Amino acid sequence: MTTEKLTFRLNRAIGQIEAIKKQIDSTEDDDCLKVLQQLKASINALKKFGEAYMSEHLETCIQNGRSSKEMENNLKSVISGAFSL
Repeated sequence: MTTEKLTFRLNRAIGQIEAIKKQIDSTEDDDCLKVLQQLKASINALKKFGEAYMSEHLETCIQNGRSSKEMENNLKSVISGAFSL
């Protein structure tokens, strides 16, 4: 995946978070459902970004010839961090 595509995914999540901020700061519209829907969308967008970024990063690590032990240690910490969310 190109840097442009990763940046697009990240900008999408940022846009959704900004929309949440505007909605909670707005005194006109107090629609909890809209805020929750945007929150879910932003969480999903960040998950997709993380998946795409990690996939790209792993490919780079393999291509750069990192040792299997180093990759194993790094993957364990990443996986435990991802599932503790």
